[in-house]
Amino acid sequence: MIETLSDACRARRLLWAFCLACGHAHRVDPRKVMLLAGELTLRDLQKRLKCERCRQKRGHVLPHDEEWDGR
Repeated sequence: MIETLSDACRARRLLWAFCLACGHAHRVDPRKVMLLAGELTLRDLQKRLKCERCRQKRGHVLPHDEEWDGR
């Protein structure tokens, strides 16, 4: 089960960030988030996100179902 950014990295999963207000979705690389914010649970990450489109703070984060490529 993926509950933290580290869990996502170990599982080699990107994350989907969804805005519950407007439906905007964006893929997020957990490695990049950890460089900026350190270790977070996905729940804590959700609380920090602000939608690029509507500027609301109604985010939801889910692990992507495919592994990232070899980068």
